[in-house]
Amino acid sequence: MIGVVLVLLLLFQVDTSAFLPVSDKPGGVWLFSDGVWVPLPPAPVAETKTKGLDSYIYTGGYTNLDMDVSFAGSKAVLRISDRKPVFMAVHQENDDFDPVLIRLEKKKNRRICRTRPSSASAGNKQGFRKQDIIRTVLTVNPDKSFTVRPDQPLKPGEYLLVTGSLAQGRDFGVD
Repeated sequence: MIGVVLVLLLLFQVDTSAFLPVSDKPGGVWLFSDGVWVPLPPAPVAETKTKGLDSYIYTGGYTNLDMDVSFAGSKAVLRISDRKPVFMAVHQENDDFDPVLIRLEKKKNRRICRTRPSSASAGNKQGFRKQDIIRTVLTVNPDKSFTVRPDQPLKPGEYLLVTGSLAQGRDFGVD
């Protein structure tokens, strides 16, 4: 049986890295696409704007501070057609891992996500707007890797998977 599988792998030149145990992959974030794990680089942050910083500092954080983080381009470079993508994250350190999938707002030549520290909670540490958060299913694997997928099929649009700091978010678009 093993010989048949090896012959088939050689004949069809299947990318066997898709079948490797997750712990054999270095730290990072991947998307499962067309039968293989595709590495996702961090999204390019173009600009960060704040609103209400003066009063936020003056009141010691008792007023709202709004932050708009813009990502370069009107569309993400990575385009997918799968409405229920599967992501995997491997972290080498034992750090806090709280994946959040958000829908980005399109503005001319940018894609924006809005955060508000006063809206932060245990499940939303960055303070994203509730209407932008996409519910996900998180699976924690024994090798400290995580699998994340949306709870419902995604609508066409621009998305950001945040697995730590916002600057390390991975963007993609659903067509």
